Amino acid sequence: MISKLELQFEQLWVELYPDIDLEAEVRLIPNRKFRFDYVHYPSKTAIEINGGNWNYGRHCRPQSLLSEYEKINLAQLLGFTVFILSGEMINDIWLQKISDFIKLHSKK
Repeated sequence: MISKLELQFEQLWVELYPDIDLEAEVRLIPNRKFRFDYVHYPSKTAIEINGGNWNYGRHCRPQSLLSEYEKINLAQLLGFTVFILSGEMINDIWLQKISDFIKLHSKK
Protein backbone atom coordinates (compact mmCIF):
# COMPACT_ATOMS: atom_id res chain seq x y z
CA MET A 1 0.00 0.00 0.00
CA ILE A 2 1.36 3.40 -0.96
CA SER A 3 1.79 6.03 1.74
CA LYS A 4 0.77 9.67 1.44
CA LEU A 5 4.44 10.66 1.18
CA GLU A 6 5.09 8.11 -1.57
CA LEU A 7 2.06 9.40 -3.46
CA GLN A 8 3.35 12.96 -3.04
CA PHE A 9 6.76 11.86 -4.33
CA GLU A 10 5.27 10.00 -7.32
CA GLN A 11 3.07 12.92 -8.35
CA LEU A 12 5.92 15.40 -8.21
CA TRP A 13 8.33 13.00 -9.95
CA VAL A 14 5.94 12.37 -12.85
CA GLU A 15 5.26 16.09 -13.15
CA LEU A 16 8.96 17.02 -13.23
CA TYR A 17 10.57 13.94 -14.84
CA PRO A 18 8.00 12.04 -16.92
CA ASP A 19 10.82 10.64 -19.08
CA ILE A 20 12.53 8.84 -16.15
CA ASP A 21 10.61 5.71 -15.15
CA LEU A 22 10.95 4.41 -11.61
CA GLU A 23 9.80 0.98 -10.46
CA ALA A 24 7.86 0.96 -7.19
CA GLU A 25 8.05 -1.49 -4.28
CA VAL A 26 11.06 -3.42 -5.54
CA ARG A 27 12.56 -6.47 -3.83
CA LEU A 28 16.14 -5.65 -4.69
CA ILE A 29 18.03 -7.92 -2.28
CA PRO A 30 18.02 -11.60 -3.31
CA ASN A 31 16.47 -13.96 -0.75
CA ARG A 32 15.28 -11.07 1.45
CA LYS A 33 11.86 -9.51 1.90
CA PHE A 34 13.22 -5.95 1.95
CA ARG A 35 11.45 -3.63 -0.49
CA PHE A 36 12.71 -0.32 -1.78
CA ASP A 37 10.10 2.35 -2.46
CA TYR A 38 11.53 3.19 -5.90
CA VAL A 39 14.32 1.82 -8.07
CA HIS A 40 15.88 2.97 -11.32
CA TYR A 41 17.81 -0.03 -12.58
CA PRO A 42 19.83 1.56 -15.42
CA SER A 43 21.53 3.94 -12.98
CA LYS A 44 21.46 1.51 -10.02
CA THR A 45 19.56 4.05 -7.92
CA ALA A 46 17.18 3.24 -5.08
CA ILE A 47 14.96 5.77 -3.32
CA GLU A 48 13.46 5.38 0.14
CA ILE A 49 10.75 7.67 1.49
CA ASN A 50 10.80 7.73 5.29
CA GLY A 51 7.98 9.40 7.17
CA GLY A 52 7.17 9.53 10.85
CA ASN A 53 10.47 11.15 11.77
CA TRP A 54 8.86 13.57 14.23
CA ASN A 55 6.30 11.28 15.85
CA TYR A 56 8.40 8.19 16.59
CA GLY A 57 7.26 6.40 13.46
CA ARG A 58 8.58 3.05 12.27
CA HIS A 59 11.78 4.48 10.83
CA CYS A 60 12.76 5.96 14.22
CA ARG A 61 12.48 2.81 16.33
CA PRO A 62 15.78 1.06 17.16
CA GLN A 63 14.92 -2.36 15.69
CA SER A 64 13.49 -0.80 12.52
CA LEU A 65 16.56 1.39 12.14
CA LEU A 66 18.82 -1.65 12.33
CA SER A 67 16.73 -3.33 9.63
CA GLU A 68 16.89 -0.17 7.45
CA TYR A 69 20.66 0.03 7.86
CA GLU A 70 21.02 -3.62 6.84
CA LYS A 71 18.77 -3.10 3.80
CA ILE A 72 20.70 -0.02 2.65
CA ASN A 73 24.09 -1.64 3.20
CA LEU A 74 23.07 -4.76 1.23
CA ALA A 75 21.85 -2.59 -1.65
CA GLN A 76 25.13 -0.70 -1.65
CA LEU A 77 27.05 -3.98 -1.75
CA LEU A 78 25.09 -4.72 -4.95
CA GLY A 79 26.32 -1.41 -6.39
CA PHE A 80 23.20 0.69 -5.79
CA THR A 81 23.20 4.25 -4.55
CA VAL A 82 20.39 4.79 -2.05
CA PHE A 83 18.71 8.15 -1.53
CA ILE A 84 16.68 8.51 1.66
CA LEU A 85 14.10 11.27 1.73
CA SER A 86 12.01 12.60 4.60
CA GLY A 87 8.68 14.22 3.87
CA GLU A 88 10.34 17.63 4.03
CA MET A 89 12.77 16.56 1.29
CA ILE A 90 10.08 15.71 -1.25
CA ASN A 91 10.55 18.88 -3.24
CA ASP A 92 11.87 20.02 -6.60
CA ILE A 93 15.38 20.62 -5.20
CA TRP A 94 15.96 17.05 -4.01
CA LEU A 95 14.15 15.47 -6.93
CA GLN A 96 16.38 17.41 -9.29
CA LYS A 97 19.48 16.15 -7.47
CA ILE A 98 18.23 12.57 -7.82
CA SER A 99 17.26 13.11 -11.46
CA ASP A 100 20.69 14.56 -12.22
CA PHE A 101 22.34 11.57 -10.55
CA ILE A 102 20.17 9.14 -12.53
CA LYS A 103 20.97 10.88 -15.82
CA LEU A 104 24.69 10.91 -15.03
CA HIS A 105 24.84 7.25 -14.03
CA SER A 106 22.40 5.61 -16.44
CA LYS A 107 23.91 2.88 -18.55
CA LYS A 108 22.87 3.21 -22.17
